[in-house]
This record gives sequence, structure tokens and C-alpha cells, in this order.
Amino acid sequence: MSFSQKSPIGAYGAAYTGAIDFAALARAHRTIYHSRETLSVDGNTAAAIPFLQWSRAPIVAGFPITPATKWLEYLATEIASGKLDVELDGKKLRPKRVKLLESEHATADYLVGVASACRGLIVGTATSSVGLDHMTETVRSIGASGLGNIVLVNVCRATANYPLCIEGDPSDHLAHRDDGFIQYMNRGKQQIYDALLQLPAVGMHPSVLTPVMPAYFGIKDSHRAGKLVVEPDERVNEFLERALALGRTSETPPGLLDGDTSMGNCVTSAWFQGFKSGQKARMQRALEVLPAVSRLFEEMFDRPGLSLFEEHGMEDRPEVVLVTMGPDAGTAVHLLPKMAEQLKMRIGLIVLRLITPFPSAALLSRLAGTKAIGVVNHAHHHGRGHLTLDVADVFASAGAPAPPIESFFCGLGGADVSMTTWLSIAKTTCEAATRGKPAQPWHLIHDGLSVETTSP
Repeated sequence: MSFSQKSPIGAYGAAYTGAIDFAALARAHRTIYHSRETLSVDGNTAAAIPFLQWSRAPIVAGFPITPATKWLEYLATEIASGKLDVELDGKKLRPKRVKLLESEHATADYLVGVASACRGLIVGTATSSVGLDHMTETVRSIGASGLGNIVLVNVCRATANYPLCIEGDPSDHLAHRDDGFIQYMNRGKQQIYDALLQLPAVGMHPSVLTPVMPAYFGIKDSHRAGKLVVEPDERVNEFLERALALGRTSETPPGLLDGDTSMGNCVTSAWFQGFKSGQKARMQRALEVLPAVSRLFEEMFDRPGLSLFEEHGMEDRPEVVLVTMGPDAGTAVHLLPKMAEQLKMRIGLIVLRLITPFPSAALLSRLAGTKAIGVVNHAHHHGRGHLTLDVADVFASAGAPAPPIESFFCGLGGADVSMTTWLSIAKTTCEAATRGKPAQPWHLIHDGLSVETTSP
């Protein structure tokens, strides 16, 4: 048998129809929110609420780690309170459970067991930093498995390094880009909640079958409270069912694990090519499925759904564009008019949401014609930084001429990116537009001051 791009090996495996009675799960669901409500919550709570609202999420697993611990604590408290219990045939039943494991690695293994037993369930956990690192062996298997029903919430924190820092930067997230997960970044409580409602339908789509890793910065979003509009459970589950139906021909999505036991879990290099070809193709198809899920969300809830990236100040064809991600982008959004006035240039801002797969084609259409681009990295990385290399590749992959690209590192370890820093970034990028080339390969800036060191 040969493999080709024109006829890749698709998802296959046995589907055990009826393994879970989804109608019974729906009947057993105890409604938390009967109508739309406005709350003040932190990011971990915003990420936990969907798991209480979904009838398809009867169990979550976890191991506590800062700054993700409250996600687990909130779910455990709500479930243990008894408010979600139901009575059936005179017996009190608990339709939702929290499984506390002895390690992060065990948590990841547990996710595989439940998710592969029934691929129509949503199975999730939340972790951070070294917790994600400790899951790596299993998480990389999950990424290739076709278990699109796994939701791994990453509360970004500076990854296992010296010195230890428990505040939020996305170095852990970026270190795991090759795990095979759809990685989606959020800022603010509403984005966190809304993304959680939508992403399972992307990962579980029959043409995608890829687990999802929604993320947000630790401390800045995980621990700070903000406004959140929560939708009624009935509408949340109605949306999920309609979104899961997109492209689906059976109640349980197909998968790659079930039914493949005759082959075993070890293959030769020849078979390995087929597995990886399919994995790469499924990941890329998320770029097509995500907008469809987003449109349905907007139709039902009358607010923006998932997006590849946010755009600010892009309507007037800006001469200079800053590209970033995460909560500190909010400062830049408010500063845009001031930066443009001071620097006498039209300045736009793109805030990345979909990190993996990277939305190269869509970005090219927005960045083409700019005089310079400033890419802001919030995590330590050798050379110019993950996001800078991705943006440069946008042009290289299309064979298009690239404008000067200035690369910046700031906010490392969760430090605030101040107004002074944003003004410095914009000024340096505008100077590159005038000069026609970047000043240097990269800049490390804190509170508006350059703090990089150079070899003699």
C-alpha cells in the first residue's frame, strides 16, 4: 500500500454505538444556569463552568498545580455540594464526578482511558507549566490518537526553568506546540468561557479529530476577576449538539484508537508515515472547521465566536502592524490612537488567538503591504522567538516579499507590559519602516528600557 497526498489514509476504527446513553446523560443533567447571567469571576472559574454545564462531561480529572489549581477546586466544590445531584427511582445519584489523581502523568493517562472508551464524551483537565511537562509522554500520544474529545486547559506559566516563577508567561504553551493539540489563546474571562464552549466541536469534528488546548495567562487572567456573561445550560447544550452535528454522520465520532488493536501500538517507519500524514492533514482542517463553529455560536448567542486573531486599527490599511497575544494586548489596544498620534504613522494591532495550526494564509492577507511589523514575544526562546519565526514564515511560505520585522521579548515570567514598553515597541517598529530594515535581530525590553546583553 502506498500513501499519497491525494488519497491519505483517513480515520478508522470501531465505533461502539450505545456504550454511553447520551439521552440518559441529558436527563440526569442538573441545570445550574436557567437564564443568561452576568457574573464576576476569575479566569479559572470561567474555564470550569462549561464542564458543569455540559451534559456530555460527566467526569473531569486533575492534579493541583499553581496557577491552575482553582479550576479543580471550583469543580470539586460545586460537585461535592450536592446541588448537582439528581434522584432517580428513589436513589440519589451524582451525575458528575471529579477524579483526583496522584500525578499529572496519571491525569493524562486517565483522560486517554475515558476519552477512548467513548469518543462522544468531553473529557478534560487543567494544568500549568511543569504539570504539562510531566504529561508529555501521554499528551503527545493523545495528539496523534484522534481523540478530539479531550480538552486540556493550559493556564500558562513560565515552564520548568531556573529561577522558578509561578506567574504567567506562555513558554509552557509554546514548548508543547509539537504535541499535536489545537492551541487556542484567550485573554479575558469572556473569551475563556466562550472558547471552551466552542472548541470541543472543532476537535471532535470528523475531519479534524484532534484534541484541543485552550489557554490563558496564569495570574493575569487565572486569578484576576472580571465580568462574565454565562449562557443558560439548555442553550449551551443545544449549541454543542448542533455544532457537533456539523459534518457528522453518526452520534459517536470516528477515531483512530478503537479497533486498531490488531496492529498494536508500535509500527515500522513505513506505517509511521501514514499516521503522521493523517495527523498533519487533520490539524490543518481545523482552519476550515473553526469558522463554521464560530458562525453557529454568533448566530445563537449574538456575540463573536472563535476567531483566528483579533484586529484593532486595521481598517485604515496601517503602515505598521504590531503582532502579539495574551492579556497585555489590552494595553496596546487602548494606546493605539496615542501611538499613532505621537509617531505620525498609521498603526494596527493583531492579537493572535489560534496558535496551532498557525493561520498563515489569513495573516498574509492582513499583513501584506505593511512597511514594518513588530512581533511581541512573551516567552524566552532562542533567537528571534516563536511568534517572530511564524510571522516571517507567513511571507516565506507564500513566496511574498517580507517587510522589516522587529522582534521583541517582554513580559517574561508574567511581568506587566507597561505603556512605556508598548510605546518603545511601536517607536522601534516605525523606525524600521522608515529605515527599511530592522535595527537588530531581537530586543528585550522591560518598562520601556532595553535590558538585553550582548557578547563583547
